[in-house]
Formats: sequence, C-alpha cells, structure tokens
Amino acid sequence: MDEEKNTHQEFFWLKDEKRTLSLQNIRWFEEMLTFDTLREAEEWVMSDAYNRLGGGEYDGYRTSDPKLAFALVYNLTRLKTLGGASFNTIYADEEVRDGHIVFRIWVK
Repeated sequence: MDEEKNTHQEFFWLKDEKRTLSLQNIRWFEEMLTFDTLREAEEWVMSDAYNRLGGGEYDGYRTSDPKLAFALVYNLTRLKTLGGASFNTIYADEEVRDGHIVFRIWVK
C-alpha cells in the first residue's frame, strides 16, 4: 500500500499572533495514547480531551496520535461554530520531540 496516498497535511499561518503568544504559559494536558481508528479517537476525545479544553481545565492538549489531534480540532471548531465555546481562537501545531511528532492543540 502506498503510504503517500494516505497522508494529509494542513498548514496554519498565525500571522503576527504567533510571535506574541507564549506557549510556556499554557496549561497543557498530555495524552500519549494511540488509537487504530478515527472513530475510536473521536470517542476518546469527546469523553476526555474535549471536556478538559472546552471546559477550561486546560488551555492546550498534546498528543502523538494524529487521529486524536484531528478529532479534537474538528470538535472544538464545531463547538465554536455552534456558539457554545468559552474560547475565541483554536490553534494547532506540531513539534518534533525525540524524533517523534507531537501534535499541539490549544485555545485562547
């Protein structure tokens, strides 16, 4: 199976906000579980991470599973679109830590 065929990339340009945003002041929740399917990841996100970020317990979420990151960004965007969000902006980025990609999602 051709792995290139099943990849997806998105780039978020934060303009000037990235320069002034301090990632050290964010209360991060780290989740290093991985799931086999997007459906499993979404179930987990909706029962755990979504409530932690949407409810204000944490400002940011770190995960090594791209399915968790995708599901969280999707559902946070949905919450904001429906008007029930306690935050104004959703950010998503990735960092390389010890040779592994860690996805970061945070709200402001």
